[in-house]
Amino acid sequence: MAAATSSDGCRGSKAAAADVLLAVMIKRHLIPFAVGLVGVVAFATACNAAGGTRPPAAAGSSSAAPSPTADARDDLVKALQRSSAVAHTFSVRADLPAGGRIKGTGAIDLKAKRFQTAMTATGVRFPGAGSRIVIGTDSYHRESGDDGWVHVDLKRVRPEDTLLAFDWTDPTGIKTIAGAIGRVERTGPHTYTGRVDPDAGKTEPYLPVGAPALISIGMNMSPFTATTDAEGWVTSIVVELIPRDGKKLTMTTTMSGHGKPLAVKKPARFDEAAEFYYS
Repeated sequence: MAAATSSDGCRGSKAAAADVLLAVMIKRHLIPFAVGLVGVVAFATACNAAGGTRPPAAAGSSSAAPSPTADARDDLVKALQRSSAVAHTFSVRADLPAGGRIKGTGAIDLKAKRFQTAMTATGVRFPGAGSRIVIGTDSYHRESGDDGWVHVDLKRVRPEDTLLAFDWTDPTGIKTIAGAIGRVERTGPHTYTGRVDPDAGKTEPYLPVGAPALISIGMNMSPFTATTDAEGWVTSIVVELIPRDGKKLTMTTTMSGHGKPLAVKKPARFDEAAEFYYS
């Protein structure tokens, strides 16, 4: 069923939108096989100042009193790095250009190499929903409405195949956003606000965190808010982008269950992907 269908239109499909050079990229761990809106989003103005180096992690703790920008940035970067290094679950709700939206849930454990998502894209040229499970070098896909899972051997997939390949380096984009942060202020005991560089992903999208789908060109440093809990785990990241048409794109990612074991298992039944997926 799924193994024998849904390959058409996956690679290089392009959608037109007012602020888009190519469109929005529904990334490989969102809706595999079904959607491929490969794209780059162009925004209104050239990048402004407030870029940022990538400092080493500093001892981080939440404090009600404001701290200097450098200290606040160091604390937040450390919290992001610490949070990304342990197993956790996440949810995503994000606007896309031209009225599109992505929403869904997921779980990741980088050390154990376990990853799972269930995502839905609406308001895009090829809307759809699907699930993906990745365990080491084995990837399992299922489209919404399809009863069966399809197994893909990642060892046989070309790294440049943006629909099938899976990179364990930073599959949710949280590591990239840690390095893309510029100015930061601590605005509450567990709240940080500041600016982040949407262009930091270069050729690989990292926004929205948890469901990387957008590549920007010439975007200003954009506002974000991050929240931590009493133990210093990052629990939410909200990024706002403003395209030329002035319609703000809000991207919200929440995280929970830091350090708790995940129940990510391969499907009990699945079909093998057809050979043409590896060509």
